[in-house]
Amino acid sequence: MAELDRLDREYGLGTMPMSTNRRPRRERKSHGPVLPGLLITALLLGGALVWSPADDMEALRRLVGIGDERLGVLPETEFGQGSFSFLQVQRGSDEPVGYDPCRVIEVVVNPAGAPDNYDELVDTGLARTGAATGLVFERVGLTDDRDVVLGPLARRRPVLIAWALPDEVPELAGDVAGIGGSVATGPPGRLRYVTGRVVLDQELFADFGPREAPFAQAIVDHELAHVVGLGHVDDPGELMFDDNLGRTTYGPGDREGLARLGSISC
Repeated sequence: MAELDRLDREYGLGTMPMSTNRRPRRERKSHGPVLPGLLITALLLGGALVWSPADDMEALRRLVGIGDERLGVLPETEFGQGSFSFLQVQRGSDEPVGYDPCRVIEVVVNPAGAPDNYDELVDTGLARTGAATGLVFERVGLTDDRDVVLGPLARRRPVLIAWALPDEVPELAGDVAGIGGSVATGPPGRLRYVTGRVVLDQELFADFGPREAPFAQAIVDHELAHVVGLGHVDDPGELMFDDNLGRTTYGPGDREGLARLGSISC
């Protein structure tokens, strides 16, 4: 547990709850900051209105005389209908740390130990997370890599998705069905994620059958949300609930948080 907590503090490796009957269950309590000393924040907003991040950003770009260089479409989402948190915010601000929305986020998959339907799981997860953030993901092939370089030596490189056993990735021991997170670099106040990883429990995914497919997909979606910067919440109406008991789709707070992550400046 001490080692898992240390890795969570340093690298932002979130976890997804699972149970012995292969349904989502209690996980290790971890909010997974990406770099030491970050501020974790949970924004619980009241009221309801429709918010489009594109409106403010387009106005700002017109003001400074530059065009919109975003690669994806920023989603519209209802504001204040749920709960969300970010894994990391900029120093002295509540702006989340995220990926540059004007760059493609490349993704590689290590298929060793993956279930037969891993292509569908990955493609569906990337499509859902991309639609919820406006970020553009691109699978660029398969890899033999088993890890990414984290910490101060991190550089821009594809996000890795892999399957493993606890003897290789100790963070997967016990109730943990997957880990996900990213590492940021840059000057204070302008941090951007440059690479990340998702590692999923090989044995658990091998045991999933067709009836459990929604739960398998939910685990992938949950971990990809960690990768782009979304944290855990205490709200059972969200997929990022840290004691999830069965939700399989992004909730209203998840969608607001993901939209905010996709609306940061380039």
